Amino acid sequence: MMRARSLMLGVAATFALTTGAFSQSLSDPYAGYGGVGFEGFYAGVLLGGFFDGTSNYLTAPDTNAISLGAAVGVNFYITDSVLGGFEVQGTANFGTTATAFDALALGRVGFAPSDDFMVYGASGLGVASGQGVYAFGGGVEVAAYDSLSVRGELLALGGWGTAPDAVKGTVGLLWRMQ
Repeated sequence: MMRARSLMLGVAATFALTTGAFSQSLSDPYAGYGGVGFEGFYAGVLLGGFFDGTSNYLTAPDTNAISLGAAVGVNFYITDSVLGGFEVQGTANFGTTATAFDALALGRVGFAPSDDFMVYGASGLGVASGQGVYAFGGGVEVAAYDSLSVRGELLALGGWGTAPDAVKGTVGLLWRMQ
């Protein structure tokens, strides 16, 4: 029950942060940034939570942790509004008894109906506490100011041959190098 409540709070915070930036862009689409789009290289910081099910990606007895990390990647337009991309992200997950680490390499496909809003799906492979994992999920990204954007992302993680049993939710601040 506690894990579900923590996950819902993370989703609500992600939605609140990205919706505010998106509503600002709707009220004045040229306020504070040039609508530069999502193409090109980017780097940023991630803050969120790691909610472990039964897999023990976090050190027992921890099942929830605060995540702090970084992401670097590149996006490219496939069509006028469809993007592809690759990203590498790594986070330290601070539990109550120990710190665990994860690193993921993700492929991304997104839909950007405008230069300041994108929804995307992501999937890939990685390592969580020394165990091989797969990840899939998605997120929302909103241009905030000039080359900065804010995003919210949820990823499900699972070990090879098992169902997903962990969730990583993050909010990120990204800088686009255009």
